[in-house]
Amino acid sequence: MIEPASVLPGKALYSFDLFDTLVARPVKRPGMVFYLLDRLGVDYRFPLLGLLGFRFWRVLAERVARRLSRHEDIDLFDIYRVLALVIRSPAAQLRRELAAELALLQPMAPNVEVLTGLLARGKRCCIISDMYLPPATISRIIRRHVGAVDFLVSSREGLTKRSGGLFRRMLDRYRLAPAEVQHFGDNPGADGDVPRRLGIDTVLLPGLNRPGRPRSFYDVFCLREAEESGFHQAGYEIVGPCSVALARFIAEDARRRGLSRVIFAARDGYLLKEAFDALGTGIDSAYVRLSRRALYVAGFALHGDYERFFEGRVSAADFFARLGFECPGELAVLDPARYRQAFIDALKRLGFEAAAHEEATIMRDYLRAHGFAGQVGFVDLGWRGSLQAAVQDLCGEACRIHGYYFGSITDTAEHRAFYFQNGRPLARCATVFQALPVFEFLFTEPIHTLRRIRRSRQGEGFEHEFVADEPDSQVALRHQVAAGARRFFADIAGLLPMLEKSDCGGAMDLDPILNAHLKRPSAEFIRVFDGIGHAEGFGGSKYGSLLSEERKSLLGYRNAYWRSAYVSGNAWLRLLHRLLYSRLGMFLILNRGRIVGGAKKRLRGTA
Repeated sequence: MIEPASVLPGKALYSFDLFDTLVARPVKRPGMVFYLLDRLGVDYRFPLLGLLGFRFWRVLAERVARRLSRHEDIDLFDIYRVLALVIRSPAAQLRRELAAELALLQPMAPNVEVLTGLLARGKRCCIISDMYLPPATISRIIRRHVGAVDFLVSSREGLTKRSGGLFRRMLDRYRLAPAEVQHFGDNPGADGDVPRRLGIDTVLLPGLNRPGRPRSFYDVFCLREAEESGFHQAGYEIVGPCSVALARFIAEDARRRGLSRVIFAARDGYLLKEAFDALGTGIDSAYVRLSRRALYVAGFALHGDYERFFEGRVSAADFFARLGFECPGELAVLDPARYRQAFIDALKRLGFEAAAHEEATIMRDYLRAHGFAGQVGFVDLGWRGSLQAAVQDLCGEACRIHGYYFGSITDTAEHRAFYFQNGRPLARCATVFQALPVFEFLFTEPIHTLRRIRRSRQGEGFEHEFVADEPDSQVALRHQVAAGARRFFADIAGLLPMLEKSDCGGAMDLDPILNAHLKRPSAEFIRVFDGIGHAEGFGGSKYGSLLSEERKSLLGYRNAYWRSAYVSGNAWLRLLHRLLYSRLGMFLILNRGRIVGGAKKRLRGTA
């Protein structure tokens, strides 16, 4: 960025490069725009030409056009006259490239503020750029992101900065000597060496290009605010793309089903709703605060099944706390899973059944008040559809719910999952499930877990009661995740209309991102979660660290929340991990109940 102190006083003119100095695309390198255009769809004259990719042909056409030109520089129309030999409808593709550029470009606010500050003090400024975009497009970009500033562009003047010709044209236009000008830009040659040789004082800015090749449509984008935290980065690189991809999936299916309302469940659905709303679907959306604890207790009034409360491995204190009761002293040291009847008897003595019926009445009214009527879509992160089933039980025939999930390990006509359904594809399910608490942490709203819904003290409306299931300082960290995701939403927003007619940006484009961050995380990414915990189970029970501090062992691996991170640096555990989360391993894990049950039946039959 331009440091205000670097501006030399007393100059008659301050010139600024445009691209990557005053405006920038949120992509790793400018040429990656061509990769995006290829993914959005290009109509080649012969299908085999598409094997080389649009970026190859676009760069080659530019080189050929420069060779054929009698001027130092060319414009976009010259490039597409050459591309017409390769693609059909070059005029349409040219308009698409211009639209993508306009959609992606954003102001580099600190640098723009330096320029506008100089103008405000009565200083003369201009923009000087080597760029093939049409002058009318350049003018539009400058007006939108910088303001009313004079400019010289190579596509109009036929001269370039890198030859020195465009700088000489600037000096002639303003009738100035080189020593009267200071220039700001990022290209070492065109903005550094060339103006210095002419005698122009120059401030060379750091380049913005990032290394690496694009692995997917979403991987092209990058966060420019390098000083932001690892949580900000995770929000941008993981939560943002996953939210946009799932939102597009929901919108397409909801339109097909004719749904007029889609309800997003708290706490995991808040960024999913923001991504959905950004699509401008015209479908009404709502965000409703729910939790498994609140629904499970209310649902007991319908099914009366105590067994559902013995979910997960929890202590006696946690078992009662998540249901809203103090643990009886005589049960404090007992394991709920082993002494179920004793815990059920205690709940009956404590008046749990009456409390559940009261909560069920309140919850039914709460759901009706928040739009659960008729045919609605219901969105949750995943994985078994238990929230949807509990809501459906309470609503009854008054509401028909169709669920949408990022992934699920169940198969039913009542919901559709985006990334994997009923655990298939197994590889995708394995990637997410071996790091499930990490994935859930990133999507969780910066608020504590909902314990129950109460009627407001005034008698109208409802109040939420929360349980402090994690430190407030950790809740605050998720604001950084949200900020990163929202930055991604802003960066991709202009391309969303173009994505509607394209099949890119789907599940396949998430594979490289999730594999790189969850399945094969770098040491740097793992360190981001040092000291961070997550509460599994309903009611905020079973809180544990995302990075296990246990000595490397089979027991430690079994208890680890993020298993690929746990096995890093340990060869034999890494081998075990690969076997367990292979396709065969995932098949056995997902079907272990059916396999074990079948084996027991065969043994009984043999006996």
